Amino acid sequence: MTTAPKRRPGLASRGEDLRGASLRLTLQFTALMLVVLVLVGGVVFAIVSASVAESASQALAAATRLDSPDDAPDGTYLSVVDDERVMSPRNLPAGLLDTAAIATVAAGGGDVTGTREIDGHRYRLLTTTVAGGRGGTRVVQVALDQHESAEELERLTVALLAAGLVALAVSGIAAYWMARRAIRPLADALALQRRFVADASHELRTPLTLLSTRAQLLRRRDQTGLPPDVTEAVDEIVTDTRTLTGILEDLLIAADPRSVADPEPVDLTETADQAVTLLGGEAAGRGIALQRAGATEPVTVPGSPSALLRLIVALVTNALDHARTSVVVHIGVDGRYATVRVADDGAGFAPEIVDTAFERFSSGRAAAPAASGVTRHYGLGLAIVAEITRRHGGTIAVESSGPTGAAVVARLPLARP
Repeated sequence: MTTAPKRRPGLASRGEDLRGASLRLTLQFTALMLVVLVLVGGVVFAIVSASVAESASQALAAATRLDSPDDAPDGTYLSVVDDERVMSPRNLPAGLLDTAAIATVAAGGGDVTGTREIDGHRYRLLTTTVAGGRGGTRVVQVALDQHESAEELERLTVALLAAGLVALAVSGIAAYWMARRAIRPLADALALQRRFVADASHELRTPLTLLSTRAQLLRRRDQTGLPPDVTEAVDEIVTDTRTLTGILEDLLIAADPRSVADPEPVDLTETADQAVTLLGGEAAGRGIALQRAGATEPVTVPGSPSALLRLIVALVTNALDHARTSVVVHIGVDGRYATVRVADDGAGFAPEIVDTAFERFSSGRAAAPAASGVTRHYGLGLAIVAEITRRHGGTIAVESSGPTGAAVVARLPLARP
């Protein structure tokens, strides 16, 4: 029995990315087309409506010059007041004659316009005075049936809607096809990058783990009789492997945007406590008091637990590198956002590099001397923090900086209840 070949995860991911990006571009273009069609349709409908209204006004004015009610065309009803008698056509709909308007005009008032609706038909009325046959004036009232005009506007509305739907469907299909063609090279490049990230993760983590394990085993052996420089070199190897592992993790997070895919509820209070616990020994070894302040109740945000832990660890690590005596991790809530504030009492950021502190390979503060015992970093920590914050829909900023210390604050959207 033969089995179907399994689909490679990279190809599946590439197809999903391509389809998703194409659909997003298609929806955006279709929404733009919808706005354009609505505007064009509105303008066309307004022009036609104005034309219909102007035609109705001209028809009413022309009907007032007729001599007899029987001369009015179909759909137009002329009533004439002659010697206080009102002459109306025999087919005048009941209730259409506006006697109040006639009385107003006959008493010397100005022209009266209005509308009436009878038996589902809408009529437009004009009551005015015109020159009579014997040099005087007479009062006339013209009623124009607008049923055909209303049906014409309804047909125009249906035609515009039908044409708009067809145009939207055609534009949507065309936009999706063009978007796939345009995005395919980018999707191929992204798939290649992800394969490289996966390969680098596998190829680099394994030897680094083995190197770190062997160095730690070597450091635990009896070092009696070994020269001091050898012992020191072993310690440096252990430290350097940890640094390389951290840099590798940072690079992988920066290179693979799927690190925060499928967000889940994350308690920042618990995550901060975990970060403080992880770095407590390092802080104590440097003589720095690492404290956790702020919220004690859960502060929940949607995201990746590992990425958010990395965010807080990177902030605390950066603060430890520059603190004199203390670092404080504060978790709080500000409106619809959770805040992670990490403050230290070090020298602070120089004013000229505050704006570039979160760029890659940017040295945020003066580098520590090699003999200070502080692990050297390579300008990725705060850049990774900014990247993780951005992928979680938040913001990162230097809140304060000066000779008495610095504070970096990350704001993340709270989980919806």
